[in-house]
Amino acid sequence: MKSIEKQSKETRITFRLNKSELETLNAKMAEAGYKSASAFIRDFVASGQVKPKVTQDVVHIARELMNLASMINADRPSCELLMKVKYIAQINLGGMQ
Repeated sequence: MKSIEKQSKETRITFRLNKSELETLNAKMAEAGYKSASAFIRDFVASGQVKPKVTQDVVHIARELMNLASMINADRPSCELLMKVKYIAQINLGGMQ
């Protein structure tokens, strides 16, 4: 895996947006999972695209799916598997606190 060295950002650029452009920027940032406009714009300028951010819910669901796979491999009872599937569905619907 490539190591990424953090560089200080000493150069500043300012630009103006009208209200609809700002709404578009905010919508695209939210869609990609960015909280910072500067990070969103830097990624776009550097690569011509933005990297979707992985939310904590996605990480949690991935862990639970790995647990479910382990339970299936361990030949756990179907009632336990069904409970795990229901739990994952609840997380997917936003039920995780």
